[in-house]
Amino acid sequence: MTAQQVYTDTFKLSELDYTASMDDLLLDMVARQSAELHANDSVDTLTLEEIMRLDSIEREMAEVDSLRTLNAALEIQKLPKAPELVIEKSWLKDEVEDRNDVLTAIRNMRSPWRREASVMVQINQHYVTDNWYQGGTSSFAGYGIAKGYINYITDSFTWENTGEWRIGGTTVRNDSLHRVNTTDDMLRLYSKGNYRIVPKLFVSLSSEIETRLLPTYKTNAREWKSAPFSPFRFTAALGLDYKPVKNLSISFSPLSYKVIHLADTFHVKPTDYGLEATQKTQHNIGSSVRLEYTWKPVREVALETRFYAYTNYKNVELDLEVNCDFIINRFMSARVVLHPRYDSSVIKDGDKHARIQFRELISVGFNHKFR
Repeated sequence: MTAQQVYTDTFKLSELDYTASMDDLLLDMVARQSAELHANDSVDTLTLEEIMRLDSIEREMAEVDSLRTLNAALEIQKLPKAPELVIEKSWLKDEVEDRNDVLTAIRNMRSPWRREASVMVQINQHYVTDNWYQGGTSSFAGYGIAKGYINYITDSFTWENTGEWRIGGTTVRNDSLHRVNTTDDMLRLYSKGNYRIVPKLFVSLSSEIETRLLPTYKTNAREWKSAPFSPFRFTAALGLDYKPVKNLSISFSPLSYKVIHLADTFHVKPTDYGLEATQKTQHNIGSSVRLEYTWKPVREVALETRFYAYTNYKNVELDLEVNCDFIINRFMSARVVLHPRYDSSVIKDGDKHARIQFRELISVGFNHKFR
C-alpha cells in the first residue's frame, strides 16, 4: 500500500511503500518525529524499539492492536483523512508524552468523542512568631482547579461541553469573625452545538451556567459577598460561530438570554450584582459576543484567552480572562491569571459610576491531566 499526502507538523510522508499494519506506521512516525524534533539534543533520540519497550506499553497495547480491525474496513482513498499526529516541539524531552499523543490520535480515529480532564492544586504556608523582628502574620492558603471537557466532533456537527470548578481559601488573622475566607469560588458549565453551513462558519446554539458553591465574607463583618448559588447565572445564545484558524472561535449571538438569580437575599445584597434592592431574579434579552483562543507555541506553554461581551441595550457587561500555564514537568506547573471585567449595572456604595473590576493570580503547584 502506498500512503500519499499524509502530513504531520514536522515531516511529510510521500510515496512511502508500506505493507505492514497501520499501528507500526504510527509508532514509526513517533520515532521519526522525535529524531527530527530533537536532532540537536545531546541525548539519544527515541527509536521504534525503545517505544515498544516503554513500561506502560503493555497496558495500552489494545489501543494499538485494534487498528488492524479498523484498517480492514478502510478504503485506500480514505487514508488522507487519518488524523494528524501532532507531536509538539518540547523544551523537555519526554518520549512517554509523545507516545501518549499518538495513542490519543488512535482513539480519535475510532470515535468522534474527545475527552480530557486536568487537576491543579497549589498550597502556600507562611508562619511567623509574634516577636518576629520584621513583624507579619502567619497564613495558610490553598487554590485548586478541576477542569474537563467532553466533545463530539464530525465534519458537519460539533458539540462542545466544558466544566470547570475553581476554589481558593486563606486564613485571615486580622478578621475577628472568620478564621478562613474564600478567595475564589466558581463553578462553570458551558455547552455549545455547532452546525456547519459553509467552511469555517457555523450556526451555533450555546448555554452557560455559572455559580458559587461556598460563602464569601467581608472582613470583620457579618455581611456576605456571595453565598451558595448566589449569584446563579444562566445564559443561552443563538447565532453564528466563525472559526478562521485552529483553536480560534468568534461567536456572535444577536439573540441572547441571561438570567441572574440570588438564592440567598438575606446575606447577599442584590445591588452588588446589578439587581434592584428588592429583586431576587432578573431576566434580560440582548446580544452577546464571545471569543475563545488557545495558543501553544511549545508544549510547555499554553495561553488560553476568553472574552465575553453582553448588552441588553441598557447596560453592558465585559469580561476578559487570560490564563497562561507553564509546564515545569509532568506533574508540576505554574499559572498566571489576569481577569479584568466591567459591568455597568454594578455600582458600589459611595460610587457614582461602575468601575473596572480586576483579579490576578500567580501560582505554582501540582498539575495532572487525565485522557
